[in-house]
Amino acid sequence: MVASNFHTHLAQVEVCEVQFNIRVLKMKDSVFVYIGQDKAESFDEMAVAMPNAHNAAEVLGTTIIGPPDGSGAQDLAQRLAKKLKKQVYLSLGSSVPNDRIVRPSIEKKIFDDIKNNIECF
Repeated sequence: MVASNFHTHLAQVEVCEVQFNIRVLKMKDSVFVYIGQDKAESFDEMAVAMPNAHNAAEVLGTTIIGPPDGSGAQDLAQRLAKKLKKQVYLSLGSSVPNDRIVRPSIEKKIFDDIKNNIECF
């Protein structure tokens, strides 16, 4: 039997009475994170970020799908890549508002999940 190079993880967070899913696909040298509202998931924007091989303090990132000034997927992907020290693909569904309550609550859940379940990332 061959061990799988892919592992999945699902975390959920409720903010302002709305449930959000955080889906993680851990791969050999990278991770894909999808964030979307429960029962309204959509793949609207995707960014990728990775640590710079020549300067570990620097993280490079770009938006692959969606507008370049999108909803903050690239910024969050870069922060995750810096924390995890690996390539991060991040998708934000259009149902995730970029506000001062929902987004910070979701990001806190992700970083708490990394701290408590690093094997999932």
